[in-house]
Amino acid sequence: MAIHEPINKVNLERITNGIFAFTMTLLARNIITSDKYEQASQITIEHFVEDTIFSIFDFLGVFILLAMFWMLFFQMFHRMKTYDYHFLHVHMLALMAIVLIPFSSSFSNLGENDYIFVDYFFQINYFFLGILLAYLWYYAGSHPALLDPDLIPSETTCLLKKCLVPPFVAALGIFWVFADLPGIEILYFVPFVILGIFFRNPPDNPVS
Repeated sequence: MAIHEPINKVNLERITNGIFAFTMTLLARNIITSDKYEQASQITIEHFVEDTIFSIFDFLGVFILLAMFWMLFFQMFHRMKTYDYHFLHVHMLALMAIVLIPFSSSFSNLGENDYIFVDYFFQINYFFLGILLAYLWYYAGSHPALLDPDLIPSETTCLLKKCLVPPFVAALGIFWVFADLPGIEILYFVPFVILGIFFRNPPDNPVS
């Protein structure tokens, strides 16, 4: 059953935008400053590189991941006419997973040598969010009444494949942590590389 009032598609887009904006802002709090200095005048290059630069890199990586999810969610909204209560409830679960990302990443970037439990938690939450994203579009694609009437099947399939990229990379991240492999930070950029290489050209006659 499609939802009309008082919760319409515009309301859902607004709360999604707000959650993403709030979460992206919170990421800045994860940047670590050294306990060895309390005043800016005491900051040295050695302290900055040792204690801060890697957490800034984590901030950039997680910010990029959130930007990817934001773009995929709104590519999905752009192709929908409305939504129903099931879509709404699952989407709320996805927003919950988004809000958890700063919490999980704030602890995972403290693991300097060996991976710890929160590294698993970050990757599992990332995987959970990716699965919810893919399921939402699969569900919408299975209910034509929710979709833009001008949407063509090839575009529906293309977006579903794009939505499967995040859970695939997150599953790779879980394996990476389990195998205790170094350099997991590279996975921050893998989804954009995949999307850029394999989904650079949209299908013919997309929704304008």
